[in-house]
Amino acid sequence: MSRMKEVSKFIDRVENTILVWTILGLAFLGFVQVITRYFFDYSFTWYEELGPYLGVFITFFGASIAVKSSNHFVMDFFVRKLKGRKQQLLCGFAAFVSAVFCFLVVWSSWKMVARSYDYGNTSAAMHIPTYIAYLPIPFFSLLMGMRFIARGFSLWFLPHLLEDKKIK
Repeated sequence: MSRMKEVSKFIDRVENTILVWTILGLAFLGFVQVITRYFFDYSFTWYEELGPYLGVFITFFGASIAVKSSNHFVMDFFVRKLKGRKQQLLCGFAAFVSAVFCFLVVWSSWKMVARSYDYGNTSAAMHIPTYIAYLPIPFFSLLMGMRFIARGFSLWFLPHLLEDKKIK
């Protein structure tokens, strides 16, 4: 196996491990929160902030992984009607349009992060700077955009690498 494939597999394992453990951690904390609230009449105030913050992290991180593995949501009504090179060109075009959308999300969310940083906002219960909680949005949107560009580039200019794989 080539060195590049080994590195790619390692990155995949790290990404998947982080995502799985974050989801499990959020589920466990939610379970503990429910148990303490209903049986001990006690609620962790910090969980009410941490839950949504981790939800944002999981959503954008998971979406980035889905783009990488071509397991993201697609509307392929027209794509399924085409075959061969035309299908690859249309999928490549869709990937580039998706990248542009992701970069627009990066731009607008970065403005939100910068404003939060400038204002010095902190979360009410955890007292962490709110810009930290919003950083996954521009970071993973940038990663998604770059992955969409790589996908579009492969479809348009390196179609021989994708011939064995189903186009999604």
